[in-house]
Amino acid sequence: MSVPTEEARPHRGPMGGFRLGSVWGFEIRIDYSWFVIAFLIFWSLTAGVFPYRLPDQPPATYSIMGLAGTILFFVSLLAHELSHSLVARTRGVEIAGITLFVFGGMAHTRGEADNPEDELAIAGVGPLSSLVIAIGFWIFAWMGGRAGWPAPVTVVAEYLALLNLILALFNTLPGFPLDGGRLFRAAVWRQTGDLTLATRWATQGGKALGYALIALGMLQVLMGAVIGGLWLVLIGWFLRTTAAMSFEQHMLSGALGALRAVQVMTRDPSTVRPDISMTDFVEGRLLREPHQGFPVVDGGRVLGLITLHHARSTPRERWGGTTVAEAMVPARDLIVTPESTLTDVLETMSGSGSNRVLVMDGTRLVGVISASDVSRWLQKERLIGGVAPGGPGAGVGGP
Repeated sequence: MSVPTEEARPHRGPMGGFRLGSVWGFEIRIDYSWFVIAFLIFWSLTAGVFPYRLPDQPPATYSIMGLAGTILFFVSLLAHELSHSLVARTRGVEIAGITLFVFGGMAHTRGEADNPEDELAIAGVGPLSSLVIAIGFWIFAWMGGRAGWPAPVTVVAEYLALLNLILALFNTLPGFPLDGGRLFRAAVWRQTGDLTLATRWATQGGKALGYALIALGMLQVLMGAVIGGLWLVLIGWFLRTTAAMSFEQHMLSGALGALRAVQVMTRDPSTVRPDISMTDFVEGRLLREPHQGFPVVDGGRVLGLITLHHARSTPRERWGGTTVAEAMVPARDLIVTPESTLTDVLETMSGSGSNRVLVMDGTRLVGVISASDVSRWLQKERLIGGVAPGGPGAGVGGP
């Protein structure tokens, strides 16, 4: 059985799937793709691994062993991600949550480590935690054998020790976004002082590792190990794709951090009063002007934002009796300053669930920024070779 691999940090934006709960203040979510790998692991343990390691047991015993092994393996993955999250928290890196998905787990962070030492600590604790978990399962199995515990218990513990050892070793490979790739990036960063150069080298290693796994998987398929080979191909493809995306995301973070809201905003936006009906807003403003969102202003005081989405969310038959003030989103969750970075702008959009923010200089409204404004600006900067991904000046200390 191939071992699912781990994370694509950093990640911004909403996490998919459904909420499972919270551990030490970290939200735990399960992506719907997790059910695929959970079933495959359960089936592999029940139909192959445990019958081979412990023959002549009733089918119900193998099912119980497979269920226990599957649950405890994902608990191990969760513990691995929690170790990253706890160390990241102590180093000042905010954790949005943890998601279990088809290739393992992701610890979603808002931003990256400020220095290579923090990066070394955050990345290094992952393989170390998996190694400690492996030793713990091995000790448990050894104690069970000495105490005469039922064989299914010790066999499950022994195999989980092996899986966590493999997970620890695999994650030390020097390919981003594996922990080994992040350790390699931290080492290059500390040596050169150039985070972008270090990220480029580490992500190149991740792509090379991905291609190697794809080639190994195809070789296994040709030799008859179809399921294991296809799984290696999928893992290799995931690593290669994630490595490429990680470098683009790093460059994009540099671009967003370099741009300020004042550079992207639409100045002197068209506003609406809070007391007009939704009918007057839609027919008199929304359909007659090119904008899809309008700040709501009353006597110079900014109250909120009304958009096409709010009009569509209000039943048409209620437009006449609903005012803009009743349908708008309050301004307090949408405010950025002219000097806010585009990273801050996008995080405000994400946190508010809105695709627009209000740019306020004190109590004065000076502009509006939409998600499409950010996208258009970055596209123009990319085309002219500015600060967007791939252009000179992007990121931190380009190579």
